[in-house]
Amino acid sequence: MKIIYEPKDGDNIDAIKTMYPTKSVWITKNTTIGEDSSTIFGYVLDGAVSINANGQLWNLQSRNYFAFNGQVEFSFKNDQSSIWTVEKKGYRCMPIVGQIEDNGRLSYIDGCSDSVLVSMPRMGDPVLNYLHFPTGIYQTQHTHPSIRMGIVIKGSGEAFQEKDTHQDGWVKPLKKGCMFMLSEQELHSFRTSDDVMDIIAFHPDSDTGPTDENHSMINRTYIEHGK
Repeated sequence: MKIIYEPKDGDNIDAIKTMYPTKSVWITKNTTIGEDSSTIFGYVLDGAVSINANGQLWNLQSRNYFAFNGQVEFSFKNDQSSIWTVEKKGYRCMPIVGQIEDNGRLSYIDGCSDSVLVSMPRMGDPVLNYLHFPTGIYQTQHTHPSIRMGIVIKGSGEAFQEKDTHQDGWVKPLKKGCMFMLSEQELHSFRTSDDVMDIIAFHPDSDTGPTDENHSMINRTYIEHGK
């Protein structure tokens, strides 16, 4: 697990050479990132920022998340503002802006919850998730088939890998502002004690979502009165 504990402007975790070319970057100064063939996903951790993207100007603040295509220009309101971004190369999203809630809408393992923030327009596309860990969580060890990029946006906890005959194990403390990456198939869990912990996590792929044969528009369309 790669972690940057107190990231500064421009600090990044580079996964361009993985199966899903991706790069997360911490931004605190006026800058432009992205390419015509990229999507920039992100979250405003603190402060406020103006974003020029997809032909429009967006004014965002803390607790806002977003996804934009191509080049994205950031202009900060003050020195205390900070944004976590993930660039996914070779993918163009449906532009979106939103605000997180205090709990996830969906159940996750071992008493946690999550919400899909930026959903996949088609099955297999990338997705941005919100994860909520209440106090006293001790997750079951698990893996993911692709990399995970993330940032802790609230509270504190730990990521860990249990020691056994096949691995040495590790423990990584986590707190607000930590940005991290889990490699493909990296065994891990999260745990909390007296504090909650919230995380924004980027998944470069998905196994659910609409297809041409299965989506809400076509599924609720009847010809000849339902025959």
